[in-house]
Amino acid sequence: MKVKGNALPFLWVRGLVAAAATWKALLLALALNAALALVVTAPLASRLHDLLDDRPTADGLAKGWDVVLGAHLLRSEPGLLGDRARLGEIEQGTLPLAEWPRLSGPLAGLLAAGFLHAALSALLAGGFAGRFAAERERGSLAAFFSDVVRLGLPSLFIGLVGLAAILGAFLLFVELPREATLSPDLRWDWERTGLSLLRLFAFLGAAGAIRAVVAQSRAALGLAKTANPVLALASGVGFVLGRPVKALFLEAAFGVTALFPLALWLVFAPSWSGGDWRLLALLVSGQQAVVLLRLFARTAHLGAAMAWMRGAREASRPAPAKIEA
Repeated sequence: MKVKGNALPFLWVRGLVAAAATWKALLLALALNAALALVVTAPLASRLHDLLDDRPTADGLAKGWDVVLGAHLLRSEPGLLGDRARLGEIEQGTLPLAEWPRLSGPLAGLLAAGFLHAALSALLAGGFAGRFAAERERGSLAAFFSDVVRLGLPSLFIGLVGLAAILGAFLLFVELPREATLSPDLRWDWERTGLSLLRLFAFLGAAGAIRAVVAQSRAALGLAKTANPVLALASGVGFVLGRPVKALFLEAAFGVTALFPLALWLVFAPSWSGGDWRLLALLVSGQQAVVLLRLFARTAHLGAAMAWMRGAREASRPAPAKIEA
């Protein structure tokens, strides 16, 4: 029995191999991600120094986060992390989507950094798409930068369309049915729980399908002769609609691959209670390794999407006619 090269396990391996060939660009993406994290955390760190350097509370918090001291700190400085009412709604998962742009303090900075990170990722995805479509020099940083310039903005457009579609799916499957889930007509807790899980799974399925379309659209963008994002989106949508189950499984496979190192880190990573700077250096290195593996997995998804679309196009071409003597 002949195994097809476009089978899911083979696509997964081919995606990993393709991503490994672009290791220089992956290290660049890791450095940019670290720089963005420093920009986000610097204002909060500066504010904490201003508040705590001259207070005895600092001695206790320097040894590790203390629940009681932390509660007193947030009570005395309610604006440290932003509006406390909205913080409570975020913790309970009840903050409406329309209220997110009104966040203040470090949380607002974190939200803005999230959008900036998404935009940067979309620009870099254009470079990766160009490298995966190339037959040679996949590891060249100069060629990667050239592809970012050529395909970065079209890739960003595709990412913005995907983000808008995911927000629309969140509104459709999570926000709009919220009142129905909390209706007093539901007499039993299992009914509310069941409806909540149904909303969650519906949103996750829709988000997975959208992410699959975005990946295939960027693959089509890299394979196309012109950098037209509209045509690439049309190709991505048509490709996923023709193979919806396999596209969702491919997205899920790389989603699990990206979550696996994070899950291992959450389970096995030690905590730092201050004082031992060698342990701190080890923790920071471990965190960056986890981020790099997650970047590697998401980039590999694009590599697999590229290999899949290229193989499907080659298979659909008519075989050349035999030349008769």
